[in-house]
Amino acid sequence: MKKFLAIFAVLLSVAACGNMVKNENGSQYLVQLDAEPIGCTFLYKLESEVSVYAAEDARRYLENRIVDQARPGNAYWITSQRTKPNEWVIFGPERAFVLVANVYDCPHPNSVRTARDGGVATVSVPTDCTYGKCN
Repeated sequence: MKKFLAIFAVLLSVAACGNMVKNENGSQYLVQLDAEPIGCTFLYKLESEVSVYAAEDARRYLENRIVDQARPGNAYWITSQRTKPNEWVIFGPERAFVLVANVYDCPHPNSVRTARDGGVATVSVPTDCTYGKCN
């Protein structure tokens, strides 16, 4: 009986680790764009594949990979996203998220003009700010 409780406790602790990808090295300051930017310098294309439970964790993993590059840039546009099944998985996520992003260096990353909005400047505000304090 103690073995079953120990196994259950381990499985419960592993399951509680969902949404555990944290921002690293300033990746929270990257700006996610909704279309191709105007007036920014294209640096490179990056493909990221990670087995996580939530799409938000996959996006945060991509941001961490961007800041780990030699030329990190300050804005990115996700051009493609899909999932693929993880075969032979007993514990852990049943699927892997594959994100492909273009990384840009923008002179003013918080007010980037994109092709989607017809060249009108849009202001990007961090989504995890409360009472003027950003995490």
